[in-house]
Amino acid sequence: MMFQLVNQVIEVKNPDRGVSAIEIGFVMENCQSGQINVTDIMLQSGSIATLWKGHPSETRWSLDG
Repeated sequence: MMFQLVNQVIEVKNPDRGVSAIEIGFVMENCQSGQINVTDIMLQSGSIATLWKGHPSETRWSLDG
C-alpha cells in the first residue's frame, strides 16, 4: 500500500465574509479498478501546512511505565 501526503491550499472568494460550510469530495480517475483508502484529513487555517502532532494525553511518558 502506498501513502501519499497531499497539501492543498483552498482560496476563499471573499476572506472578509469567512467560511460558513466546507464540502470535501474524493475522485479517483484514470483507473480500471482499485480502491482508495483515506486515513486522515486535517483542515487548518493559514497558508503554511504543518504535520499532525498528537495531544499530550496521547503521548506515552517515561513515568507511564
